[in-house]
This record gives sequence, C-alpha cells and structure tokens, in this order.
Amino acid sequence: MLWCGLVLLFWPARALRGDNFVFYFPSSRQLVPVEVIGNSKYLPLLQVLNLVGKLNGLQEKRNTLKVAFGKSHLEFHADDEEVRVDKKTMVLSAPVRVSDGRWMVPTDFVTSVVPDIVSVGVEYQAGANRIFLGDIMPGSFSVRLAPLSGGARLTFRFTEKVTVRTVSVNGKWIMYLGDHPIEPLEPSFRFQNPYVAEAQFDDQDGWPKLVITPSTAGLNFYSTLVEGGKVLLADVVKPSAPQAKAPPPPPPPAAAVSGPPPATPAPKASAAAAAPAAAPGPPLPIVALDAGHGGDDAGARSRDGLAEKDLAAQLVSRVRSALLSSGKYRVVLTRAGDINATFEQRTVAANVAGAVLFLSFHAGNLGGNSPRVALYTYQPPSPAAPPAGDEAKPGLTAWDQIQEAYLERSRQLAQNLMQRFTQISGLSVDAPTAAPLRVLRSVNSPAVAIEVGSLTLESDAGALASAAFQEELSAAVAEVLAVLPGGGGEATR
Repeated sequence: MLWCGLVLLFWPARALRGDNFVFYFPSSRQLVPVEVIGNSKYLPLLQVLNLVGKLNGLQEKRNTLKVAFGKSHLEFHADDEEVRVDKKTMVLSAPVRVSDGRWMVPTDFVTSVVPDIVSVGVEYQAGANRIFLGDIMPGSFSVRLAPLSGGARLTFRFTEKVTVRTVSVNGKWIMYLGDHPIEPLEPSFRFQNPYVAEAQFDDQDGWPKLVITPSTAGLNFYSTLVEGGKVLLADVVKPSAPQAKAPPPPPPPAAAVSGPPPATPAPKASAAAAAPAAAPGPPLPIVALDAGHGGDDAGARSRDGLAEKDLAAQLVSRVRSALLSSGKYRVVLTRAGDINATFEQRTVAANVAGAVLFLSFHAGNLGGNSPRVALYTYQPPSPAAPPAGDEAKPGLTAWDQIQEAYLERSRQLAQNLMQRFTQISGLSVDAPTAAPLRVLRSVNSPAVAIEVGSLTLESDAGALASAAFQEELSAAVAEVLAVLPGGGGEATR
C-alpha cells in the first residue's frame, strides 16, 4: 500500500490521456507534450521545429526569438500573437509564451505556420491533437449502433484494413487497431443505450485504439473482424447464464505503462457466434525508459537550439516504439511529458512497475567526434561497515544499495549494447564505464545510462537531431533487449 501511495503522490497529472500532440511521419511518429497556458493549448516551439525540419540557427534576446529554419527566417515576440515568417506576418490564435525558459506556441502554429515552412504535405483536422506530415494517407471509420437480443452491436467500418487486440481495463474494453495512422471523423460517439454508453478513439500514446464504455457493469464483450479486416463487429450483451466468478486480473503497474498487452488474435468470422474476448495471458515484462532532465532543467543545449531534455525524450519515444513493435516487452516511462522528475520519482516509477530493465538516456559534450555514445553502469561507494546488533536486518536491502545486486548483469547489458552500437556506421562508441550515477543507484533491476553526443553550444546538433540516426540507435537497443534471456514474457530477476 505504501508504494501505491507513492505512485499517486509522484505520478504527474500530465501523464493522462489528451496531454500529447502526435506527429505522424511516413515511417515514424513522435509525441510532443501539450501544455495548457490560460485557456489555450501550447507546444514547445523548438521541439516542434526540430521534428518537422532543420534548425540552422537562432538568436534570442529578452523578449524576441529569431530562428533560421531551412530557407525561412522566423521571428517571435513574447506575449504577441504575430509571427514574422520571412516578409509575411501571420497571426496565431493565442500569444506566443515563454514558460520555464521555453518558447511555446499555440497548437494552431502547426496549421498556420508549419505548412509554409516545410516542403512536405501537411494534413490536420481542426481541434485534433495529431498532424500528418509527408506521404501519409490516414484511415478513418464510421460507426453504427444496432440493437441485439439482450444487447447491442457496434459496427465499425474502416477505410483501411485493421488488426484487433482487445483487453479489458477499469471496466472498459480497449481494442488496439494495429499500426496504421487513423484520423477519426469524430473523437467520440455517445449513445443513449442500456448497453453501450460511448465509443471513443484514442491515439495519445501513438497507438490507435477504440475505447468502449458499457452503460452498466457485468456485460460480456465479443469482437469479430469481417470483410477482410475492414469491418469490426463489437457486441455488448448480457451473460447468457450465470458464470463462475473469475479472479480479477492484476492492476497495471503504473499509469505510463504502454503498448498493447498480449491478447488472443481476433477470431475469424463464422456463422457461429463469436467467442468472448479472451482474458489476457501472462503480462509481458516491463522495460523502464528514463528521459533525462525535463521541465526547468533543460540540460545541455546545442548551438542550433536542441535541448538535452528534448533529445532524450525523442530517443525514449523511438526506443519505446521499437520495443513495443518487437512484441517482447511493455514500457513504463519515468518522465511523462516535460516535467523535472526527481531521481526518487524516476526510480519509484520503475520499481513499483516491476521493471526488469532500466535505461536512462542523456546527451552532452563527449568531445570532438559526433555522433558518439558513452555507456555507464553504477559504481557503488566504498563498502560501509555492516550495521550491528538490533540494526542488522538479514534479508533486507536498503533502496540506496539495491543496484549493487545487479552490477554484473548491468555491466553485461552495457557490453551487449556497446557491441551492437559499434555496428552503426559513423558512430563512435566508448567502452562501458562505471560511475556513481544517482539515477541508477536505487533501481531494482539491471540498469544502464546511455549518453549521446556531442551536444554543445559550440556546434549544431547535427546527426543527433536526425530521425534516421535516432531510429537506427533505437532499433539497435530493441534488438539487444529482444534477445535477452526471458524477454517476452518469462523474464525473471
């Protein structure tokens, strides 16, 4: 109960649904945290620009920011709705703000300004928290509710083929729809029905899904894909007969655990009634991903404006996607959004979730060669004398010493990562080093810190900001973790 209380105390409200803006690209997607200032939603300007193109330089004065972006020059003024794009003035829906040292723009910046400064197509639905850039044809769907004997049927007709994995969470049914981007006609559909209250689309963690809310408890849920995967039938009905009460599934370890849990594939269509959604099998092991810094702690910064906290968040997002795609792990994020989480909050999030691996991502000055990677494991202090008398408690290990039980496995993990990173063309890789890193000290699993560089005020971010480099590094991490013994459901400590 104590640990549950700590999760509630430390877990930020910003980790909840609707706090991310999803940028869809032809081969990837990125999540950018949304911040509400006043009554308007805002995005971090430099993080958005780094996602959609290349920053060539910036000049910041007290209340003015000038940015060289591609072939364009942009000028922003704090608390002013006007943005200067070359010789044109554009007006935003709300003033530009400076929050915790970061320049923030209202979300309509992505529709009013971004299309003018990028060379790819931009598709955006007003009011939505997602945007599609490049050669992307997002799917969509319609929904219809019809009565059944003792229940109701939802018919979802998609424009593209989908796959379905279903899980029950907190009295609702969640149907993951595969990996193809979807742009719904409406974010939610509400019904005056005794069986179904709402069908809601959600992709705020980057995974398109439908969330079905029943009107009352104790109902059964059946889902079937027909017509080649373009039509989904979802039946919500009363149980046909009293059933033995099954033990409840264990609660999810933390709010930031993400990715479709393992589930039985959707049944094939047949004339017989579909079977109810099967209970999830044994949960996949969890990897904790830690994006260094955050909030008012920006960390290192490059000459062209890329902050360490944003680069770490980008890497974590890509590694998370690669791990989820492997089907071997679930993921818990120790920092959800742009917050300055303490070391204790980060390790509590990982330990309470029961993470079997912990990776912390950072960036900094690693010298002249760039891109470069340095790997660190925990170096404990000199052994202290064991407590005597009543203070000695056999079998208990203090949290500030718990990582010492995993030193050898952490070194092996770092060695495996190093060997894989050396296969990335143009990347310099340092041998793993032990250091007294506070973020690793209290982690109850093998733990490694990964630092990329060089990120300095004397040079541009270069390859570090490249989506290609970040994807290659993230894929390498996922490959190493995928072949670890126990990865995929049987991981043990």
